[in-house]
Amino acid sequence: MIVRPIFPEPVYVSTIDRALTKEELKTINKYKKETNKNEGNLTSSDNYVLENKTLKNLKEDLQKRVVDYFDKVICTTNSIIPYITQSWINYTETNQFHHSHFHSNSYVSGVFYIAAKKEVDQIIFYRHDQKTFELSVARYNDFNSASWWCSVQTGDVVLFPSSLHHGVEKKKGPDTRISLSFNVFFKGKIGATARLTELTLG
Repeated sequence: MIVRPIFPEPVYVSTIDRALTKEELKTINKYKKETNKNEGNLTSSDNYVLENKTLKNLKEDLQKRVVDYFDKVICTTNSIIPYITQSWINYTETNQFHHSHFHSNSYVSGVFYIAAKKEVDQIIFYRHDQKTFELSVARYNDFNSASWWCSVQTGDVVLFPSSLHHGVEKKKGPDTRISLSFNVFFKGKIGATARLTELTLG
């Protein structure tokens, strides 16, 4: 017997392999003074934080992971260049959460964890296809689960399709979880002239 996992959703997990500098941490802490209330937690008022000059090296580190994601997951022959569009910082205190959502007008989304502990911090992904029938589950697996969580820690980078629903349950532990979220699109030419599907972006 063979059970094949067709059309799986990719969740890419990596790290930036370095600690943030004092200058970078100072900038990140500065953003906490100017936040907006999100549904369940706080987010920076600035939605383009990676355009800050002091975060230039961090943006380059994250861009390398984005390129690696496209190389390993997308594997396209189209001549495209992925790039980070919007970016913002989330601050989640004890008992705060982040509602289930997805990112419109984006191809890939990512989260970089500035302060997180693997013992208590997770990102949860949700299925968004509708089941015709709902049966009680004896043992959860990749095929019958409605959600799946991924433990995260400081330095982790998680990338996934922007259409994939995700969120965070109530924060446990006394420390503030700080994460930097970002969206990714691409420039270049896609489709094919002969098939009348060619499109130039950017």
